[in-house]
Amino acid sequence: MNWTDGTLKASFEASRDKPWTDGFATVHPDNLDSGPLHVEGELPEELRGTFFRNGPGRHELGQARYSHKWDGDGMVQAFRFTDEGVRHEGRFVRTAKYLRESEAGHPLVSAFGSALGDQGALDTDIDEMNVANISVCLHGGELLALWEAGSAYQLDPYDLRTIGLKDWKSSEPIRPFSAHPKIENDGGLWNFGADPIAGELSVFHINQAGDVDVCRRLKIEQLPPIHDFAVTARHLVFILSPLVFSVDRLRDGVPFARSSSWEPEHGTRALVLSKEDFAHRWYRLPPLALFHIGNAWEDERGTIRLDFMGADDPRSMMSAWSVMTGQYRHARGSVLRLLTLPPAGDALMTTPEGLGEGEFPVVDPLSIGRRYRHVLYVGRSANRPANLPGWDQLVAFDVESGRTSEYNFGDRWFIEEHVFARTSDAGPAAWIVGTGLDMARRQTALLVFSASRVSAGPVAVAYLPRALPFGLHGTFVPASARTSNR
Repeated sequence: MNWTDGTLKASFEASRDKPWTDGFATVHPDNLDSGPLHVEGELPEELRGTFFRNGPGRHELGQARYSHKWDGDGMVQAFRFTDEGVRHEGRFVRTAKYLRESEAGHPLVSAFGSALGDQGALDTDIDEMNVANISVCLHGGELLALWEAGSAYQLDPYDLRTIGLKDWKSSEPIRPFSAHPKIENDGGLWNFGADPIAGELSVFHINQAGDVDVCRRLKIEQLPPIHDFAVTARHLVFILSPLVFSVDRLRDGVPFARSSSWEPEHGTRALVLSKEDFAHRWYRLPPLALFHIGNAWEDERGTIRLDFMGADDPRSMMSAWSVMTGQYRHARGSVLRLLTLPPAGDALMTTPEGLGEGEFPVVDPLSIGRRYRHVLYVGRSANRPANLPGWDQLVAFDVESGRTSEYNFGDRWFIEEHVFARTSDAGPAAWIVGTGLDMARRQTALLVFSASRVSAGPVAVAYLPRALPFGLHGTFVPASARTSNR
């Protein structure tokens, strides 16, 4: 099905009677701001700050409709909690790609999962393809919209205006800059970039002041695409799935997302790097398709423990194409895994009993790289219809006791990532914020939970006047946080 000639667009439009398709439709730039939101329930008095989210918002341009759900141009949203309540606003990230294609009225470059003829990633500077659509973080007072393969884009945190590509004042290019940086309690940021074309893994450290003090490139044999990583007090941890990348496929016009083959006979590798001198050690794991990592920490003996979402194979990733046609048939995806990596000896991986599928694991921001108790994620109930995509649960898992606290929304909801919302530097985060699509009302909603009483359901729900495209990742920035430009 051709994604550029209107065929895919027509197929999707023919399925618009399905409410879940609202989350994969394009939103007009003039319909992003929702203003003050009506709240059902009661917002916590101490919850003050901004919940930023990022995700693909422009899935169509002219007659073209992207064939992959992660291809659309980035749309950053801000839910601002003040004494007057909560208000919502959104902006597209005005990347070089967004501006050029808006003027042309049709796509000009290939995307992650949608190749444009014989024009591919090998022929184009990567930032000409940068959609800045995966995540957003605040560091050094600056708001950054992040993609997977290119540079970070800097935004104004107060009005979401695009400032431009982030200039790190570094003699080395700070790209690829992953969408999952880890900010530690000292304000320092660790990040990486995976370049399967060059077989190169880049590692960066940026201090609290915004200065790049580590930029290290490592050659890795059979480096697959890597989406996430973990930090501990002394190490960085990468999990490498048995996806074998082929430059020849990319050269032949196959989109990047289809340029890797699943070869489980190679098994999964875990790489542990020393922050100090980049000494490394490798571990072997069963074949797994890695999705996201929640957190990691290491004890006084150097044993690392972490949690991550992994699937037995990458079949569930294929839904990233099918939903763009308005069709869906469920394939079992990732479940929570617990991994132990001793300083000497073999890795030990366990899968807690009784847990269903899950995604988007997060922890309290003050727990990054430290010992922690709870990982929060969205789950899919076992009885959710096979022709209905998405998540319908919010789950808090205690990594020490194995107990869970969960809230089931039911089939009318498609739940997105939720994050911990800190209001002070003392004690655990008290609140959780996230979004979801109420498919009965065909409206996006902001949801607020008590972090200690997830199973009690949301304490507040604020509906937007319309459904907005599904996002990917976000962060909550308390009102006390320092931001630039003001």
